[in-house]
Amino acid sequence: MERATKILVAEISAGILMHNVLCAVLAGIFFPDPSVFAGLFLGMVCAELMIVHMAFCLERSIDTGDYSAANKKTVAGSLLRNFCYLVLLLVILWKFPDKINVLAVVIGALGLKTGAYLQPAVHRIFCKK
Repeated sequence: MERATKILVAEISAGILMHNVLCAVLAGIFFPDPSVFAGLFLGMVCAELMIVHMAFCLERSIDTGDYSAANKKTVAGSLLRNFCYLVLLLVILWKFPDKINVLAVVIGALGLKTGAYLQPAVHRIFCKK
């Protein structure tokens, strides 16, 4: 990965972490069940894996130089990410419904969106000159 992409991924990861820490604090107040915390943690791990995979897919797509091939690689990467996430949610529902809260996994993974929205603010905080 290029240096700029690594920095961007780190800034989004910081936003993901902030999102999940806030969710964990709120869960500790309103839903102090260990399955909720396990779900939030698993969702955070999923969000981190998804952002790293997105970064690799986008760099690989840009390196092709061909718009059509880049579009196909990007779509294929997105489908793979979503399929793996769906399989994970189904496995949790099927095998571990009492140990891991599926809704908490989804809320934890939504930290990816929050991290993307917080990235400019995190960038300003970390890159003060």
